Amino acid sequence: MVKRIAFVGFLIVGILLVSLGVAGAQDAQLKFIMIAHGSPAGNPFWSTVEKGMVDACALLSADCTWLGDPSYSAEAMAAYWEDALAAQPTGIGTTAPDAEVVRSGVETARSQGIPVIIFNTADKNAGTDKALQVLFYVGANEFTGGVSNARRVFAAAEAAGTPINRGVCTIQEQGHSGLEARCAGVRSVFDEMGVQLDILDIVNDPTESAGKISEYFTANPDTNAIFMLGPNPSAALNLYLNESGRTDLFATTHDTSEEIFDMIEQGRLLQAIDQQPYLQGFETIMWLFLNRPYKLQPGGDICTGPGVIDQSNLEAIRALVAGGYR
Repeated sequence: MVKRIAFVGFLIVGILLVSLGVAGAQDAQLKFIMIAHGSPAGNPFWSTVEKGMVDACALLSADCTWLGDPSYSAEAMAAYWEDALAAQPTGIGTTAPDAEVVRSGVETARSQGIPVIIFNTADKNAGTDKALQVLFYVGANEFTGGVSNARRVFAAAEAAGTPINRGVCTIQEQGHSGLEARCAGVRSVFDEMGVQLDILDIVNDPTESAGKISEYFTANPDTNAIFMLGPNPSAALNLYLNESGRTDLFATTHDTSEEIFDMIEQGRLLQAIDQQPYLQGFETIMWLFLNRPYKLQPGGDICTGPGVIDQSNLEAIRALVAGGYR
């Protein structure tokens, strides 16, 4: 972490120095567009990614736009790409929950010399001949995050002298490659331990999802481990726990919110996986800037997570989240 902070600090200083030297030579204002399958409106995770974007753009005196819908829609993503290309930006950042939805836009950008970076949600075809032709990926290793959560559950159950009978991993956006990777990481550990893992489709509405969770546990009363994949699903679990009064579940989640922090503090969640969303917005813009005129890029993907948040570091992370940086 110290090395990463130092790196970002040196990068900022370098960019400021370069900007002073080339500002007068720029023919047009820098323009960057971030296309996402989510919106900062009412979502603490995406608002942090957006803050990273805004702060980077302020350093560069760039014009930046976020294009994202509160509810994931393939049609909306495709339309956002059309809008982005029509704006002829300096660079484009995009999530890739479904590679085929953004493939046409990525290919058109490439043909026009517009650099593209995938952030937050990786191309599931990466490393194959079907991979999207982009610079690289900025975001968490979702599979590893799922592995971490599953291992924490089994460790906690062993410490409590209670075996994990069965687990369930909830997915709030069906077909989302990043969420599927999180559950795949969980499954790899459950398969290793010889324990059954179910997949439960829920939605981003906490009240509706709480009902789905309740129905699942009514049908599967032996399940005592549950894996949530974000703030709204965690809120759904909290509603279910309040209504059911259960205290026997081993549970984890991903990302951050005040409610997630409260649940960790209360012992309702063992841990949350943090993917440092601020860095996803900040570094995507910075590297798009560095690549367009200078053809600079790192030697591979930039992993912003997973990082673990639990009772040992909760208060420090909570303060940083309040400032919009975690």
